[in-house]
Amino acid sequence: MKTISKLTLAAGVAALGTTGGQAQSVGSACGCPDVSSRTTVNMSSLVDGSKNLLSNSTTLHCSNLYIMDTRVYVNDGQDLYIEPGTVIKANSNPGAAYSLIVSRGGQIWANGSESCPIILTAAADPLDGSYDVTNRGQWGGLLVLGRAYNNVRNNDANSGSVAPTGTDGVGLIEGLLLGDDRNYYGMPVGQEINDDNSGILRYVSVRYGGESIGQDNEINAFSFGSVGSGTTIDHIEAISNKDDGAEFFGGKARVKYFVSMHNDDDYCDWDEGFDGRIQFVYGLQGPDNTVGNTQGDNGFEMDSDDAPTNFADGGARSTPVIYNATIIARNLNDVGLEAKERTQGSIFNSIFARFDKGLNLTADCYTFWNAGTFNVKNCTFQECTTPLAVPGGATPADNTKFFTTDGNLSVGANALIDATYTMTQPGNVLTDRVNPVPPAGTATTTLTPPVDGFFCGAKYRGAFEPGAKPWTQNWTLAAQLGTDVSAVAGCTGDLNGDGQVNVNDYGLFINAFGNTCY
Repeated sequence: MKTISKLTLAAGVAALGTTGGQAQSVGSACGCPDVSSRTTVNMSSLVDGSKNLLSNSTTLHCSNLYIMDTRVYVNDGQDLYIEPGTVIKANSNPGAAYSLIVSRGGQIWANGSESCPIILTAAADPLDGSYDVTNRGQWGGLLVLGRAYNNVRNNDANSGSVAPTGTDGVGLIEGLLLGDDRNYYGMPVGQEINDDNSGILRYVSVRYGGESIGQDNEINAFSFGSVGSGTTIDHIEAISNKDDGAEFFGGKARVKYFVSMHNDDDYCDWDEGFDGRIQFVYGLQGPDNTVGNTQGDNGFEMDSDDAPTNFADGGARSTPVIYNATIIARNLNDVGLEAKERTQGSIFNSIFARFDKGLNLTADCYTFWNAGTFNVKNCTFQECTTPLAVPGGATPADNTKFFTTDGNLSVGANALIDATYTMTQPGNVLTDRVNPVPPAGTATTTLTPPVDGFFCGAKYRGAFEPGAKPWTQNWTLAAQLGTDVSAVAGCTGDLNGDGQVNVNDYGLFINAFGNTCY
């Protein structure tokens, strides 16, 4: 599918990452001044210095450039409003990473737009696309803690990712410390609020976070602890985080349109009884993922919990439902769908490219898969060495279920999407780009998502409608860097966006000939 001249492509794409004017005009469509002319405001001037608390109602205005020079909490009963086009730059503070934490009962109203996204990034980021995507771990991240269900139990003999708080149903969020209940999520058993509303995250980009507070204790770009279904989360982006792009610790969060790219760990991770809904995920592994520097891990890492003991205490398993993901790896030892620790749930209509293993099932999850309580259906595994990995090795019956009954496909390199790219440093110089959008008329599926107020009926495989403009345009760093179809340069007539001008484009043109466009 790579038929565009490499010289033409390099010239067109390299320019995308160096547009200083674009960087300074963040939010201009909303009347925000250039970033270079905004008044600098330290976040420490907005909080109670002893407790890092905002006032009961605080608004961050896009006329200011905010410097996160302290940890900031939105406490129980408080509201934080962030105007569209606002930029927050965070300083590094190893050992006690500066982060924005929305505690239980607090609410964040970060309601950006396609033309005016809200950006949280590292202090050194010039916002022009030239800050190396390898600069992970420069600050903490965005943590939202709610009051919905999780399966954390005080006697869990877990591996240390969740320290017991002494109360069943109340966990300590990864990356923070015991002793401050503002770092806790969930509620005592029987007091959960599953439709809890922590506010709105819309068109929010979190970049270069994941700073460690201790050995193996980094912060995710987005941490969702027991977030309820009443919270609105759509069009969010996690770029170059030192841990996961997003991790869900229990709860019933609903997420739509999620970019997870160049992170050091998983694209998306869930555990502790997560029962959310996710649709439209675009993931791309870091350009530095080589044999000597393996950045990135699983597409979806799926757990019910890090320890088995909670099930004896009545804890529930993770049962999320996922539609329409496209996740691209670097063809090393990583797994597209890592199903472990007794997870259940369903993944439908998705594309996983260049993983060593497509679906990897532990013994318990293999049992759930055969019983129909864990499902992977109508997914395409492109250039995956082992599309299906089960304990003891897949049998003919396993393959029949996987490829026939469940409608999954295994295809060769670049058979459906263009999944290879080349980016060099410094400056994120892109000389060969991916095209995650399948050609028009391809990526078909027999499964239609339920149109239920959250899912929309996208009857195709992957994050992007085949042949259509991707939803990443105009607001993501992914698009600014050229790591989507927007990077196509000098390809007049390529109506379906597949990098070629051929009979498929002619068919689109002839069917539209004579129409008016007003």
